[in-house]
Amino acid sequence: MKKPKVLHNFYKSPAWLSARELKIVTVNGLCERCGQIGIEVHHKERLTVDNFLDSSVSLNQDNLELLCKECHNREHERFSKEVRFDKDGNLINSEKPK
Repeated sequence: MKKPKVLHNFYKSPAWLSARELKIVTVNGLCERCGQIGIEVHHKERLTVDNFLDSSVSLNQDNLELLCKECHNREHERFSKEVRFDKDGNLINSEKPK
């Protein structure tokens, strides 16, 4: 799914680039989950067209997490082929709501 233009533009903004760099420097460039080299700054509370102007969500260091590509993909369940079942044996849809 393509990112909305306003979010795409946000990720190019000087405010975001500064917040991103601060997060990277603060955690010494390491993934906060596995300790590998971190390359992607993740919003713990997902950034949306409704909240990206709220700096307590979009720029707040407490809402940001530096992740390696693998941990970031795992967080968003990208490229996952894992099949899971509930206690009754029903298939669990692994897609997170968008």
